[in-house]
Parts: sequence; C-alpha cells; structure tokens
Amino acid sequence: METRNMRVLVVEDDYFIADQLVREICELGDEPIGPFASVGDALPVIDRAEVAILDIKLGDETSFPIADRLMMTHTPFLFLTGYDSQLVPHRFYETDIYIKPSRAEPMLKALRALHHPPQDSPAAPRVPGADGTETIEDLVMEMLRRARHVMPDNASAERLVERVLKVALQKVDQGADEQDLKNWLRQLFAYEFRNRISHLH
Repeated sequence: METRNMRVLVVEDDYFIADQLVREICELGDEPIGPFASVGDALPVIDRAEVAILDIKLGDETSFPIADRLMMTHTPFLFLTGYDSQLVPHRFYETDIYIKPSRAEPMLKALRALHHPPQDSPAAPRVPGADGTETIEDLVMEMLRRARHVMPDNASAERLVERVLKVALQKVDQGADEQDLKNWLRQLFAYEFRNRISHLH
C-alpha cells in the first residue's frame, strides 16, 4: 500500500541531535517542520504537523504543553529523551518513549502506524440519548462497546475507557462545559483507540 509522506514536527534543543533527525527525516522522504528548541517556538506551527517527535526536556521547560495540544487534536507523537522516563506525566503513559541517541527510521515507522491506522479504527462515537440528545453517559457506554468489539478482552477494553475518563477529569477541574467535555472525550478516545490498535497489529 502506498503511503503519503508525513509532515514531522521536530522539537529538540540539542543542535547536533536535531540536525541529525532533520537530515534523516528528509532522507527517508518525509518533511521536517523545525527543528524547534522551545515550546514557544513550536506552538505557532503545531497545526501544520501530522506527527511529532518531542524531546522531553527543553532547557528549563518540558515539551508537555506541546504534547497536550497534539493529544487534543489526536495528532500522533512520541517522546525522545536522555532522562528518566519517570518524568512523563501519567496522562502520557502509553506514549512511546525513545532513548537518545535514536535514529529517525524506527520513530517514523511507529508514527506512520499511528498516522495511517487500520481501516477498522473508528471515528469518535456519537450516539443519541433517550430524548434525541447525546449525554456523557451515552458517550461513555458507546466508547466501552466499541472498545470491547476490538480489544483482546473486556479488561483491556475497560482499561482503555478508564484511561480516557481519568484524563477527562482533568478537563472538568479546568472548568470545561459539558459540550467541550464531550468533544474532548471523542478526540481523546479516537487517539487512544488508534494508539492501542496500532500496537495490536
């Protein structure tokens, strides 16, 4: 199957590592965006990216704000680090982490699997409630039904939905209204589902 070249956001503050990644990405036929050495430099162009490679530690800051934005738009990404992976917050616990130095080819292969998911990867579920409107409970039940349909067992399906709900609770704490929460649940579920499916294949 023919695969289209990807636009790869590169966020890395080590000049030599960043330069090597960009060269390898070009040699493999994909298009690098960057490299960028800070969150502030990368965020304005984040919408151009189809996938991303993020160095975790960027001087005195981390790339987690970029990762949050990418997760919100279900844009595949992975982390690259020379530090302890325990620094990664729980909400990213399923994101692939590569240890420096790593070549671009295996990272691009992993990102391509997420960017071009299997055909049975679902769109975010939308279901009506009893009065014709969708409730959060309806949405959660539909997520669970779809997860059970393709995950290896009920336990893994429930863990997938639990993961989505735990992260969603953070949005509630941030004051998200119900419609925003529904939209965010759909996006996060689609991202997590696609991530899990790629590991099954």
